[in-house]
Amino acid sequence: MYELIKENQLDIMLGMSSVCMATGFFALITRSLTRKRKLALTYLEFAASILLFSDRLAYIYHGDWTSFGYWMVRISNFLVFFMTISVLHAFNLYLADLSRNEIGLEKPPVRLRIVEVICLVGWAMVIISQFTGLYYFFNSGNAYQRGPGFLISYVIPFLAIFIQLSVIFQFMRKLSLYIGIPILLFTVIPILASIVQALYYGVSLTNMAIVGLGIVLYIFAILEMNEKLEINQQREIRQINEKSLSLRRSVEQVITSFADTLDSRDRYTRGHSMRVAEYSRKIAQEMGLDEKECFRIYCAAALHDVGKIEPYSASPQKEDPSEAGGRLLSGISEMPYLKTVAMNLYEKYDGNGTPNGLKGEKIPLEARIAAVANAYDEMTSFTGSRPPLAQGRVRETLSAASGLDYDPDIVNIMVNLIDHDTEYLMREPEEESIDEADRNDITVVNRMHFDEYKETVSDGIRLSGDFLKIRFESRPDPGYDRKIALPAIILFDSLDQGGHRRERNIRNLHYYEFGEIWMDGHRITTKAREIRTDVKPRRSDEFLKEEDWVAYEIEAVCIGDHAKVKISSPYIFVDATIALPDSTRTVYAGITGEHLSLRNISVTRLNLNANRENISRIAPEVHYYDRKDGDIPNVEVNGYRETASAGLPVIDGMRLFYRAKSLPVANSVAHCSYILLYSSDDGTITGNNYKEYACIRTDGSDCTTAGVADNRLIVHKDEDFEGWDAWKEMNKAGLDYEVTFRRKRNMIVFRTENAGIALECHSKVPEKGENILVALTGNLCAMMDIRLQ
Repeated sequence: MYELIKENQLDIMLGMSSVCMATGFFALITRSLTRKRKLALTYLEFAASILLFSDRLAYIYHGDWTSFGYWMVRISNFLVFFMTISVLHAFNLYLADLSRNEIGLEKPPVRLRIVEVICLVGWAMVIISQFTGLYYFFNSGNAYQRGPGFLISYVIPFLAIFIQLSVIFQFMRKLSLYIGIPILLFTVIPILASIVQALYYGVSLTNMAIVGLGIVLYIFAILEMNEKLEINQQREIRQINEKSLSLRRSVEQVITSFADTLDSRDRYTRGHSMRVAEYSRKIAQEMGLDEKECFRIYCAAALHDVGKIEPYSASPQKEDPSEAGGRLLSGISEMPYLKTVAMNLYEKYDGNGTPNGLKGEKIPLEARIAAVANAYDEMTSFTGSRPPLAQGRVRETLSAASGLDYDPDIVNIMVNLIDHDTEYLMREPEEESIDEADRNDITVVNRMHFDEYKETVSDGIRLSGDFLKIRFESRPDPGYDRKIALPAIILFDSLDQGGHRRERNIRNLHYYEFGEIWMDGHRITTKAREIRTDVKPRRSDEFLKEEDWVAYEIEAVCIGDHAKVKISSPYIFVDATIALPDSTRTVYAGITGEHLSLRNISVTRLNLNANRENISRIAPEVHYYDRKDGDIPNVEVNGYRETASAGLPVIDGMRLFYRAKSLPVANSVAHCSYILLYSSDDGTITGNNYKEYACIRTDGSDCTTAGVADNRLIVHKDEDFEGWDAWKEMNKAGLDYEVTFRRKRNMIVFRTENAGIALECHSKVPEKGENILVALTGNLCAMMDIRLQ
């Protein structure tokens, strides 16, 4: 290495001095540095460049007998010694600026002033040596020779460096890494280079080190200032965002207060406006609108009923509420978007609405969104005559009006939100003040009466892995035998959560009855595979009087394709196990009976999860796989993302093959397979530190929840796409998928095509996201034969 450097030393010196000179010009025109720091760096870069270039000339003209060589060897050596001191002086000015602007001192340390004096002495000594030969002289061959005081030329710079080093060590902790490390290297490395140069004479390691570190010093100074600028910019952005957020909160509070006042006129509209606003914001977010646009839609939707304020609705001209609302809000010139919903809420997508008969996309987007949200809230709220409709009925009603009253795309988004709301949280909270006479909701009513067999069935309560407890007291109607006039638990599935006997309702509401379990242990099996009951009498009820009430307690739970119902009273205990047709259907438990009354009805969902050990299996598990396991086990997802396949590491160039098949009960485009990118400590979707990067449905929808990645989804439908009905049927028959992956550092791109839909997701994950996994999940879908290639 030494010989290589020595052989190419002149070229290296020329290159480094040129770069250093260019760096000096860059430092001079830099605007991000303080004035004194910029001048100090410029001074340092120019001095270091002249130093190394002069050293190069000294080597070239060493021993040159010509007149030109005579002067060049003297001038170049003078500049080498003089610029060495100049570099240290420039570095001292740089440290002085740091002490004021970075460390926070009012004046530079006294030690730096001492270095200033040492530099003056050093320059003087260099000039004196030109006349005395103290540092060096030239022999008769015009060759450089060290003088008797040569060591003084080293002592003066080293003394300055050691003093500067003491200052650096004292304040090192107060400096950023971008500043601290380069200035430390600038003092230490030249010392080490000088030691090496003393051992290997003939190579200017010290001067080359000074020049190289001068360049590094400038680069890191720019990096440090850029970081400061970025921090300041981020601080300013935060301040702007905080002010904007504060203003937004104020606007939201005013609008909320106004909307609440408007809704308070009627107990059945309480909270209606703000629910419509929140649903509208959810829809807008699902549509991919930015945060600002979502907030505008939220505010406009909150004021959709402003035209119904009493002074306008009672005006002599009987002004239309839409026109009245638009006129009232049009005065808010700073927020012109507020009036769009109030003016156009009752326009219909097919053009048959009011007040202007607008059609399709001529209706403002805000109004089209709020119209769907408004209709949804009306159906999911209490009225004077009915409780909230069941989710299934709401879903069917919206779907039936798609393309007529409402924008089909917005209806699809609302239906998707309904499908994801498995706990039916998007509805008006239940209120005890509402008339119970016409309701069969046993979560609200306290009494019920039953006449003929199954003439009345209470609204169903969904069974899940949480234990459900139902309590009531029963008494037969006068003249009816207590052994016949019994209550029963009926298990079923239905879009409206209700029991039905009419053929039309059974067909339209997809009513599917599993069976009945009576309080005496009698069972009726309809579409369940099997029902087994274990009946244990406790004591005789022969002494019960006709007017006596009997207390019952029912405990029910459902896991997978089995359900368990336990019935307990002072006179009997019934333990029933129900083998369902499969694990894909929702199971509701309703109460029915004949010629009896119930009172003191209460329903409690215990915060206690069951597991499969709580239910003894009486029939084999049902799966809808038509292929064997591939590289990982098949997976069947019977509810929205309730389980997933094993995770596979994402590798650049990998291809994932699998077959997906929607389950028999699937009836939505959302009932398909999903591609999930995530990470967790143990590689599972339930593991610690779970992070979700992307969850993309194969119908082209993004259902990522609380994602930590920046995703861009591209969806294209080609000529093979035959419509959503055909697409759903193809998924039920089964589709073969191939998913290709590309990964470059923190960017992951995956792509797949199916039944005319091509989708491509670009997911930019955090820099530290090394162990990214892909898994398959979905809703009412089976994935099988999962293979990697």
